Amino acid sequence: MRNHFPILDHCLYFNTAYTAPLSSALSKWHLADDLVYEEKGDFYKNEIEKDYFQTATKALARFADAEVDSTFITGNFSSAFQNFLIHLPRDFRFLVLEDEYPSLTGIVADLGFESHTLPISVNIEEVVWEALHKASYEVLTLSAIQYTSGLFFDMTWLAKIKKAFPNLIILVDGTQFLGAELFSLRESPVDAIFGSSYKWLLAGYGTGYAAIKTSLLSQLGLNINKLAAVYDRGQLSIKAVGSLGFSLNQIMASDFPALIRQKQALANRMFEELKKRALLTDIVAQRERHSSIYNLQITEAVYQGLLAKNVRCIKRGNGLRVAVHYYNNPQDINAFLQIIDDLLK
Repeated sequence: MRNHFPILDHCLYFNTAYTAPLSSALSKWHLADDLVYEEKGDFYKNEIEKDYFQTATKALARFADAEVDSTFITGNFSSAFQNFLIHLPRDFRFLVLEDEYPSLTGIVADLGFESHTLPISVNIEEVVWEALHKASYEVLTLSAIQYTSGLFFDMTWLAKIKKAFPNLIILVDGTQFLGAELFSLRESPVDAIFGSSYKWLLAGYGTGYAAIKTSLLSQLGLNINKLAAVYDRGQLSIKAVGSLGFSLNQIMASDFPALIRQKQALANRMFEELKKRALLTDIVAQRERHSSIYNLQITEAVYQGLLAKNVRCIKRGNGLRVAVHYYNNPQDINAFLQIIDDLLK
């Protein structure tokens, strides 16, 4: 997979959580698609659009182990999330986490839902468990992996929560999760997952997704055709939709479970090395399981030093965020840690 990303030859790329690089295979597909558009003009939309949507929707449903009829391609996470929330009764109460992706909490607030926010802690799963026992909520919504800290909400706890509160609706932002971890919507406690595709799905800009269990639609008495009509509003980039289908099929053809095992080994090593150097917050360092996104507590001088060494990373929150994906390798980790050590001297 690494040889599909030429940018890796001249930098240390640890910025997938911000945006994934463009693969050479997808770049070639873009060029070929442009030639089709150039030749066909208006026929490009007539003949190509439906095929691209069907391909992308089927690929996404297969990748997330979701039902095709309740899987939708959108422009981004925000439109995917909002187009579902507008169908919920406004007296529903939401339980959310602090430091969430602003679009998630913003949409909940803008639509007038009452919500209660829980501060992030080492034992956040237990805090959520206790909160659900103390007050009544209709919806728990959270990012499976927090975009700033990389905190990974334990799916085992989420299953325990769903078992104890079967009518609780669990809505997940999967932008930093789907494509970074193995996931089956069908087998998970999650009722619906939403996200953008330009990060861990390697699909480039312009698409997002919503995958919703039909059991949730039945619980809400929501007609699937009515929901589909809402998701069909507006014009999406045909090329972006085609890119999503192409990227998902390429990932699945590359033995995705093996890629994730490879990424997990790299992520585990990075996590342990950063803990040794005391570069992680106490909350993250004390967690038993973490994602492959890390927020480093470093100075501005160290950050500038990393940029000068062509390390691709970005400031987030009170620190510097780096992320490991399966196109990284052990040499990348070694080089990054050596640069960090030299800058911290």
